[in-house]
Amino acid sequence: MKKLIILGALAAFSLSPEVNAQSTTQLISVAGKQVNTKTSDLTKRKSHQPIVILEAGNSESLAVWDNLFDQVAEFSPVLAYDRPGLGKSSISEGTPTLDVRVKELESLLKKMNIEPPYVLVGNNWGNLLIREFAAAHPNEVEGMVYVDPVMDTDNPDKLRESLNSQNLDGELLVSEYLAFQRLSMSRRSPGAKPESDLFLTLLATNQLNWSSQAVPEVASQVIIGRKNNIQTIFGQQTAHYKEIKGFLISNKVDFFDQYSLENPEYSLLLSSGSMNYLPMQEPTQIAQSIRQVLYADPMTKIIKATQTLSIEEFGRYVSDMQTYIPASLLNEYEINMQAYNLMRFDKFEHALVLFKNNLENHPNSANAYDSMGDGLMALGKVEEAVPLYKKAVELGAQPQHSDLELFKKNLTKGEEMLTEKGK
Repeated sequence: MKKLIILGALAAFSLSPEVNAQSTTQLISVAGKQVNTKTSDLTKRKSHQPIVILEAGNSESLAVWDNLFDQVAEFSPVLAYDRPGLGKSSISEGTPTLDVRVKELESLLKKMNIEPPYVLVGNNWGNLLIREFAAAHPNEVEGMVYVDPVMDTDNPDKLRESLNSQNLDGELLVSEYLAFQRLSMSRRSPGAKPESDLFLTLLATNQLNWSSQAVPEVASQVIIGRKNNIQTIFGQQTAHYKEIKGFLISNKVDFFDQYSLENPEYSLLLSSGSMNYLPMQEPTQIAQSIRQVLYADPMTKIIKATQTLSIEEFGRYVSDMQTYIPASLLNEYEINMQAYNLMRFDKFEHALVLFKNNLENHPNSANAYDSMGDGLMALGKVEEAVPLYKKAVELGAQPQHSDLELFKKNLTKGEEMLTEKGK
């Protein structure tokens, strides 16, 4: 099914405040340099709860996220930061390659003791950085949100081909396109120049490649601003840029329309906002997308957690998850089914954690008692299982449960095993 989401279609996820999140802005010393950060609720972060990391666009400071930050902080821990040379962070030394930027983020997270999992959110150029980070840390990233990503279709060769196909002068228009980008970047702050130069180099040499990084297959949202408006602040340089930008937008939409069909973990959201200005213009749309990624497929995350967490850690993880994931996505039926799935793979102790969790959250459920009995029986704990089967029969009788006969059958089997054991 095509996953194309039009403006407003995510309204099912209410963005009404859930907590009064408190943000903190501070300079963090990393390798002798000061990195400006803005965080919220790090001390309240639950066990293995994802944290949202906001990666600004080319030459942008964390201020670009001001309209979004508090909205995200209402439902998740969050970190925004100024890359070295930008905003209030110290100027970096050397060339800020993509690999260097990844290592800078790695160092910052280590210094701040921010453990994975991460949900990465990028704006234009920032999308290259989060994909580079995800490729380097595939097991640490749980979700991605791409806001107006730079990609293959931005490269001069691709753009020229697209323009020529419409009987336009691709050579002339691409020349103006590159001139506009150079002029635009020349107006950035001195600290931003190394990063601007890197972008211009990658652009001029057709190296903006979306598929170059082997990123993990995690829940991902792509948001593209459809509005094509541009201020004529650069005189002649903008003579054809609006037309060029229209092609850039259309090409991105076509690319991701097909890409989301071929990659089921991706969804595409088309916004009525302006490309490269969505964090300021449409923060609620971005917040909705982040929330959707955070809430994606919690049962798969639970199953995955059994592979790395001890029984005690797993129990805490599931309980904590229920404080930040909607109850409708972690309902009794889903938890129960996953517990039985775990038993099929001999994960009996982990399954028992889920059965117990259901029993604690649904103390009047006959099915929860019966399932807990099954979990105990699988571990050979017949004496503990029989009273639970009895409770299931008792609760299932008034009113009569559709599985009452099954509950009785399980009770009879348990009692027979106890009798046999006593001989």
